[in-house]
Amino acid sequence: MLKRLSLMGILVASGLFFAAPVFAADTIVIGTYPANPPWEYKTASGAFEGFEVDVVREVAKRLQLTPDFQDMGFQALFAATSSGRIDFAISSISITNDRLKNQSFTQPYYDSDGTVVGKTDSSIKSLEELKGKTIGVIAGSTGDAWAKANSEKLGVAEVKSYAAQQDLLMEVQNGRIDGGAGELAGFQYAMTKMPGLKLLVRIPTGERFALMAKKDSPLVEKVSETISAMKTDGTMAAIHKKWFNVDPEPGTSTVKVLPLPKAE
Repeated sequence: MLKRLSLMGILVASGLFFAAPVFAADTIVIGTYPANPPWEYKTASGAFEGFEVDVVREVAKRLQLTPDFQDMGFQALFAATSSGRIDFAISSISITNDRLKNQSFTQPYYDSDGTVVGKTDSSIKSLEELKGKTIGVIAGSTGDAWAKANSEKLGVAEVKSYAAQQDLLMEVQNGRIDGGAGELAGFQYAMTKMPGLKLLVRIPTGERFALMAKKDSPLVEKVSETISAMKTDGTMAAIHKKWFNVDPEPGTSTVKVLPLPKAE
């Protein structure tokens, strides 16, 4: 024991003993559930692609790191960050107060609101204008839950349920229903494949997506600072435009620099 202590003292004195590097071997390890387009998915060749994949690649580039993407189940991401097996997790993970008690998050980069989508020639511009209209929802979705809670209050004439998003949007596209209620990002991405649609009304939910890490990870602040720079110079907005074919709305977390979220 004395020999080991003496050796350590020599190393410290000579400057040869260093603390462990923040980023081991110049690599940042990212856990992801790659069955979640447009956020992350795998191509036929096995490459990772998606909105959040692009965000991480740009962060890594600016920090002169190599991103190492790990294919994982969604629930496994939380254990992997907690144990330190991965540096960060991505998969459209919402910041919640409960999660903040056990994990840390960077500042958010996407506001995951709800929306009502309609034909490009629709005159509907507010929730109040849904009175007397017929809207569609995907069974069991957040849009379904929202419609159940609000359709009577808004005077919606009928709510139709569909098994798949494509079926719902085709009904909107063909004018058989006046609009479809659902999650903003899913509709925005689908609209890049299906012409003739537009967002009629945005429904704030307060959900925001960010990179998740081990509680109090020293990496979070540095990565979040990099995200701030990407927002300021327009890179984050460009990534949004690439994946959703529209500019992010002013004031949303895609363009607004925000502080690190903290548990209440």
